[in-house]
Amino acid sequence: MPRNPGVTDEAIIHMYKNGMSYKEMEPIIGLSDRAIWNVLHKHMIPMNREQYSGQSRKNKVNENFFKVWTHE
Repeated sequence: MPRNPGVTDEAIIHMYKNGMSYKEMEPIIGLSDRAIWNVLHKHMIPMNREQYSGQSRKNKVNENFFKVWTHE
């Protein structure tokens, strides 16, 4: 699906940084959520997990659990 005329990478980055979700950006930009992600990734924009998935984690996760091996 082609990008809507006049929508630049900078405009996509600006929308993302202002808290707009991918679902809100899709009709404005004319790209899928994956294509929007590719633009942000190309410009090395840090991803906000909650914003990307549309919801926060349901369960707490110890992200560092496997960094140190124990008999646990």
